[in-house]
Amino acid sequence: MYEDTRRMKTPVQRQNLTAQVIQHFQERLALGEFPVGTKLPPESELMNQLGVGRSTLREAVRVLAHSGLLEVRQGDGTYVRARTTTAESLELRLQRAAIREVYEVRRLLELEMAGLAAQRRDEQDLARMQEQLHLRRLARAAGDDRAFLDADVAFHLAVATASKNAVLADLYQTFTTQLRLALNKLVADPDIQCGNQALHHHQLFEAIAAQDVAAAQSWTAQYLESIMGQLEQLPS
Repeated sequence: MYEDTRRMKTPVQRQNLTAQVIQHFQERLALGEFPVGTKLPPESELMNQLGVGRSTLREAVRVLAHSGLLEVRQGDGTYVRARTTTAESLELRLQRAAIREVYEVRRLLELEMAGLAAQRRDEQDLARMQEQLHLRRLARAAGDDRAFLDADVAFHLAVATASKNAVLADLYQTFTTQLRLALNKLVADPDIQCGNQALHHHQLFEAIAAQDVAAAQSWTAQYLESIMGQLEQLPS
């Protein structure tokens, strides 16, 4: 049996649907509307209550199950395991993080990435970085913001790969969605000047190529401080 869900009749707005459904459940679980051990209503009923499709609902349930709040029992249904959890997925946590918080963690990751890449890079790594820097320059000259961001993120992912630490590279990959959102705001603002970024990226590449750990980390720090300063100029 499950709790009466008449208070869940307000449909979720059709924007960022999965994230909103997740938040919707998190709030009601925290309030005890679905006590631990109870079974959730059937999919069809939840879809009707929330005004979302089956794929959206299932994705939200999957994330909540992964975080330990729900348990999906095949052939039986979905049960509540906990009201709250500290094991929130990193993707969800990043969605509600402040830009400064994201960049402070990014700084920690990229400093380590740069240092390890300078020690461990091979010729294939350098070729990938060089290619993305070339594409980045072409995109900037053409005024193609989308291609510029693609190349920028790909360059930093190449540095992460060159660290030869798969866990570090995976963590950085997780950050790329939120980084894109922040950088998209940056490159789209005509009042923000990004002139030093090309120099910072070039010098970072040269330091990694020369296997100069201190220089690679120094140029990384300068680049991120410059970006953070520019982001703080954006209207909130």
